[in-house]
Amino acid sequence: MSTEAHLDELQTVERLNLQVRIQHGLLMISVILLILTGLALLFRESSFGKVLIELEGGFEMRGTLHRAAALLLIFVAFYHLCYILFSRRGHEEFLQIMPRARDFKDWLQMLAYDVGISIQKPKLDRYSYREKFQYWAFVLFTLIMILSGIVLWQHDRLFGLLPKWSFDVAIAVHGGTGTLILIVLTLWHLYIVHLGPGRFPIDWSFWNGRISLKQLQEEHPLEYERLAVQELPARKARRDSAPRPTREEDG
Repeated sequence: MSTEAHLDELQTVERLNLQVRIQHGLLMISVILLILTGLALLFRESSFGKVLIELEGGFEMRGTLHRAAALLLIFVAFYHLCYILFSRRGHEEFLQIMPRARDFKDWLQMLAYDVGISIQKPKLDRYSYREKFQYWAFVLFTLIMILSGIVLWQHDRLFGLLPKWSFDVAIAVHGGTGTLILIVLTLWHLYIVHLGPGRFPIDWSFWNGRISLKQLQEEHPLEYERLAVQELPARKARRDSAPRPTREEDG
């Protein structure tokens, strides 16, 4: 490891481990494909939809891509469930992201701060109400999309078992939920994670899993305080003892 990389590691902290980054990457691929192929079907009569279908290799290939992305989504959901059940780190993370009464209080305090009623921001932990809302909303969306998608995919086999209205409901729910996912991703997740102040144009933690200690202190002060007691003194000692890059290394 180079001196610069060593110093950078001492000034950052791991936010997302490799397992989580792999799950996030696979989920990102799946969702993007599902949205693009779903929009092509939804707007198939428009010029926009026809262009998408052409780019996706035709109507039949669009369907194949959509089903492949759906299988990838199911795999990621199963992967994530196994990570929670059989990994100590995953189980600990899951317990931390469970909703608590404090989350509502933090939201009210942040709302008061945003509108100028309060001058004090809430002290947020590793997972604030924002991350928890995104996580649990996406869990719900994923369950709805998988169940309704299976009904539509296997309609020939299920037609004799389910009433006709259930397929109409599945079509409406599948399309509506997909639209909600698109809205949440573009107007909420992308802005908060990548386009907000201090993050624009991109937050690379989804790739390298690390955030700066300054960002941790600003956005997750309670976690930073725990880290300050447990790890930061040792980090500071290692940083002070690390060799500084020479001018020759800089050149």
